[in-house]
Amino acid sequence: MALKTILNKQTDFTGEFPVEYAKSGLWRFNDVSVDENGYLADSSGLDRKIELVNYLGTTASLQSGQKGRQIRININNPATEKTYLKVANDGTFFSEMGERILVGGWMIPTTYSVGNTYCPILNTRYGPGQPIFYLSLFAGRPRIMLYNASGSLILDQTTTPPFSLINGGVYFICTVIEPNNKNAWIVLGDKTSGISWVSPTYSFTGTLNPSCTADIIMGMHADAYWYAGRFDDWFFDMDSSLTVDDLIDYFNGSLLTNGGDMGGAVDALSVPGVVSLRETEGVYPTEGTLYTAPATCNLSGTGRVSVTSEYISGVTAVGPIETSTSDDLVHWSDWVAIALDGKLVSPNKAYIRFKVTLTTTDTSKTPRIIDIRLYDIPKSPYERIGFSRPVVLDSNGAWEAVLENAYNIVVTSEINGEDTLSFMIPYRDPKRGFIDSEKKIQIVDDIYKVRTLTDTKDSEGNLATEVYAEAEFYDLTFSVRKEEHKFDAETAEVSMAYALEGTEWSVGTVNVRTKRTWTSTEKNALSILRTVADLHGGDLVFDCPNRLVHLLTVYGTDSGALFAYKKNMKSIKRVVDTRSLVTRLYAIGSDGLTFADINGGKAFVEDYTYSSDIRISTLDCSSFTNPYQMKEYTEMRLAQYAKPNISYVLNAMDLSVLTGYEHEAWSLGDYVHVEDKDLGLSVTTRVIRREYNLQEPWNTVLELSTTLKNLGSSASQWDNVADSLEGTSMVTNNDIREMVPFNLLRNSRGDDGMAYWVNSGFEVDGDNGVSGSTSFKAMGVVNMTKSMAQTIYPANRSSYTLSAQIASENLEKLSSDSQVGIEVVIEYEDGTTETRFIDLY
Repeated sequence: MALKTILNKQTDFTGEFPVEYAKSGLWRFNDVSVDENGYLADSSGLDRKIELVNYLGTTASLQSGQKGRQIRININNPATEKTYLKVANDGTFFSEMGERILVGGWMIPTTYSVGNTYCPILNTRYGPGQPIFYLSLFAGRPRIMLYNASGSLILDQTTTPPFSLINGGVYFICTVIEPNNKNAWIVLGDKTSGISWVSPTYSFTGTLNPSCTADIIMGMHADAYWYAGRFDDWFFDMDSSLTVDDLIDYFNGSLLTNGGDMGGAVDALSVPGVVSLRETEGVYPTEGTLYTAPATCNLSGTGRVSVTSEYISGVTAVGPIETSTSDDLVHWSDWVAIALDGKLVSPNKAYIRFKVTLTTTDTSKTPRIIDIRLYDIPKSPYERIGFSRPVVLDSNGAWEAVLENAYNIVVTSEINGEDTLSFMIPYRDPKRGFIDSEKKIQIVDDIYKVRTLTDTKDSEGNLATEVYAEAEFYDLTFSVRKEEHKFDAETAEVSMAYALEGTEWSVGTVNVRTKRTWTSTEKNALSILRTVADLHGGDLVFDCPNRLVHLLTVYGTDSGALFAYKKNMKSIKRVVDTRSLVTRLYAIGSDGLTFADINGGKAFVEDYTYSSDIRISTLDCSSFTNPYQMKEYTEMRLAQYAKPNISYVLNAMDLSVLTGYEHEAWSLGDYVHVEDKDLGLSVTTRVIRREYNLQEPWNTVLELSTTLKNLGSSASQWDNVADSLEGTSMVTNNDIREMVPFNLLRNSRGDDGMAYWVNSGFEVDGDNGVSGSTSFKAMGVVNMTKSMAQTIYPANRSSYTLSAQIASENLEKLSSDSQVGIEVVIEYEDGTTETRFIDLY
């Protein structure tokens, strides 16, 4: 999968003129105000600031516009205000004209400007020296004048567009001059109607002034003629690569783009390259929709869209994401949402634009879009893995070579494990030169990266190259360094999103609904993802073509495929292994945490379904800080460990490659049926590992099993401590030492009934006190929330300790949204609040 397009620049989201095509000057007028000398910034990088002349005491001001701010001048009486803009020429402005000169931008004229006979827009007739060009309106129609070195006119052309310029209209206007070809054009676009127009080609004789040192003046000529209205996003480019057609494309592409609209709900200006909801006096709107500038599409295969964003789960969100495509930037397909896996649904055309909705339920917070990416997934020359061949991809993800002469081609893949490719190719094969380290190799839809190349020569002088490649997701090992991070009662999606932050991968489908409170200490994305799968359960699936990571309760289907001796099974080996069978499983959490206090004093769980022997092991749960979740996790693992590991190794043939046997298809993770009368076998089990021989599908090796067993990284220090776990406290001695010896909660034990508490559903229990004779209790009720709350006003401290003695009986979650815990709402001196939830189940 190759990255086709990425939108991560301010202009991608605002529709402003691209800075790379305004190398000689770019005046966006996005300043908050003029500087102390009356100047506004130049965004070209050349620091050619533009001066606002005669602005004090006039209507001149920076106004909110559709592409950021605009400069407004001469609104009341141009003859008395006499405001204009000036860029002082240091003598180099026109020294290297090159093949093409562009000068233009956006304007919103008033009746004064379109109604008078002469209205200057941009000119060089104010000196010093002789002019080079003059762009103006003549009776409301665009006029271009060009000059030679002596100041004589070599072109004076007024043109009549198909629409009239009106008061308050928003127009894009640009002059294109080709000094060597001696041609000039005027490009004009009306934003309201969406109509664009190019003047006829105006040819001139003579030579354009090659030594002009005149200043650029906007909105004034000869201290007698004035422009009234607004200017926005004006640019100047010498030796430009843009053509008239490119300018029309820019205009058409900018029409819908709204990230710079200061009256809209989204903001792509405050932080360059980032889109958020637009803040007004500290408050964000609840929803806003971004329309981007068009980008290149033209996919060679299928497309996938990925949005890198920042959001707070359950509070802010980015999506849905819709796309529209076009071949001419004028006629666009209907908006359509991308598929759940990010696949592009819009038809494949030359250009694509994006529509993204941002939402928040807390108007003090906003989601953010960092970038939008379009990936090109080349269509493989092969539809099925059997008899396919490796395909080498170039740096853009396009096909470079099909390795027809490769042999011993084996793909080895395993559920929650490895995914590698190996093959041989003759050293003197003409396509050997396409293979290099880190080159991408495609097998049907899967992408691998070459890790090792081994050139060999045998005793008979035969030369060959052995290639070993790893699935593209292995690169997640080299992600940006991840710092220690705590997750409080979070679903797997949250942890996976954290792991994939800063990568080109996104979270795909997650149907594992467990919640876990744990601390991640892993340093890279892949390690965190492996840990998430271990803690939450399920199968981790990497969709390399779409850059998605899924976590599924079970990956695969009941394929209906049958493996039988003399049909498609050459040999079979069955292994029944009880070496790692466990019937009593302890767990050690963070800082020695156990679940004994919530499990009748037992720090272990037991399962004697298969064996009555006590066989003990210890589970390393050092990431866990919640005893309920640790017990749930330990029970999940014991369900696997308390029965024998039964596995089957088959040397089998993939019959689905043969015509008429397509129904015998199977994939990794699928359930298949195995029969062998001699061994008395008739069992449905799962493909957990395969070594698929692409060249010889009849020599494929399968490993089938009901489970994959792994006791994790049980630390050796806990291997022999089973007898000492029952009395372990959930609060460490260090925690106790750091406690503040003053209880800020009033009536914290229930001695005075419910005094000082705001109560909803709790009652005082007079029989089960801990430090006193009473306590608080609540009986759970379906679809009901019960709570008790108290507000305290402590003195300022750097830290506070929250402690409680908790007991439960027959506690059961009835939905994924159920919660048992302590919610703390902290109010700071500035009036802001922060809510933290301490999950207890």
